[in-house]
Amino acid sequence: MPAKKLIEQIGQFFMIRFSGTEPSSEVERLIKERFVGGVILFASNLPHIPRAHEMILRLQSLAPSLPLCVAVDHEGGRVHRLPKPATRFPPMRRLGKLYERLPSSSLALEVGRVMGRELKALGFDLNFAPVADVDVNPSNPVIGDRSPSSNEEVVSIVTAQLIKGMQEEGVAACAKHFPGHGDTNEDSHEALPQLPHNMKRLRSLELVPFQAAIQQKVAAVMPAHVVYDGVDKGMPATFSVKILRDMLRTELGFEGLIISDDLTMGALKTFGTLGERCAKAFLAGCDCLLALGSLQNVEAAMDDFAKAVEAGLIPSARVDQAFERIALFKERFCDDGGEKRPSLKTVGAAGHKDILNKIKYLT
Repeated sequence: MPAKKLIEQIGQFFMIRFSGTEPSSEVERLIKERFVGGVILFASNLPHIPRAHEMILRLQSLAPSLPLCVAVDHEGGRVHRLPKPATRFPPMRRLGKLYERLPSSSLALEVGRVMGRELKALGFDLNFAPVADVDVNPSNPVIGDRSPSSNEEVVSIVTAQLIKGMQEEGVAACAKHFPGHGDTNEDSHEALPQLPHNMKRLRSLELVPFQAAIQQKVAAVMPAHVVYDGVDKGMPATFSVKILRDMLRTELGFEGLIISDDLTMGALKTFGTLGERCAKAFLAGCDCLLALGSLQNVEAAMDDFAKAVEAGLIPSARVDQAFERIALFKERFCDDGGEKRPSLKTVGAAGHKDILNKIKYLT
């Protein structure tokens, strides 16, 4: 049996999901006994505002050591997770079109603040947004209007303002999908997209919004399950040392959390078991592992991870490094005891609807 310290460290690296509107006893056990560090909630978990708030507080009360990170994937448009009366923003493409005409606008900053304020009121700590991909491929089946624009400068401005707004309200933002999912013609939920792009191409286009995000001190970055053959042939960014360490950490100077996309997605189906995928992503540079499979498979992956650390296949120095990053992240965004959270009345407030109406009027 691994030492308690190692069990606690490994648990913090994993973020899970569950079905229904109440955490099962198995979810509770994984948080309390296996120290699972994060939970992501979806629309199906959130039937109405009071119930959602109550469940999030309950989940957070289970954490035995470091605070639990409660996350959501809430971008606007088709990726909207909160129940009514939460403010429902249109796709970020609408904002992008505005910024193409009015690049000095600050409307995206206001949108970020509203998103952050409503998420914080419910108890969320992390939002897997904004999409910082440049939508340059009309055949892209998964990004499309989730991206603000096909112009990298417009994407940069909108991305930076959304991040600033959310994080000013105490909710961590996560720029995705590094180094860029906008030029693919396949959906990484189903298959592994491959692009020929080299560093010269990426620096000139795809990386520009991520540089803006990092300059804005974005809390987290999510890599894409996409192969960039001109950088690391055959290797998805999620598993690529060249992309995550050399490019994101060293060249771009990112110091925050690297959080994998869901490691059970179809793009990675040929890369071994969930445990093997978790180890590959962690060794490449992912600090937090989004593992949205069955809880039984996730726990098995955690056991495999512990064995790999004990066997020296995953260096203990890498474990300590990732754990320290997570602890710093949680100190900044998760450890407020609810004292800084706005009232639930903030969700869908009249002033927030005014921002929504402004978007409709200007676009």
